Amino acid sequence: MPAETVDENTGTATAAEWSSLRHVQIIGTVERAYGVRLSAREARACRSVGALRDTLRTRGVAV
Repeated sequence: MPAETVDENTGTATAAEWSSLRHVQIIGTVERAYGVRLSAREARACRSVGALRDTLRTRGVAV
């Protein structure tokens, strides 16, 4: 999906492109990019861009 259409609310409930497979890919990409490892619970809770950013902030990552 085009980057300009993504906002804090983009996620599993609002974007058909955000499938379960895509979710795993997103989490893996974010972990590599920011040098963090999310727990399974954290990864499951990141159901939107905003939730993912909030989780990264709790880990001390500036996003």
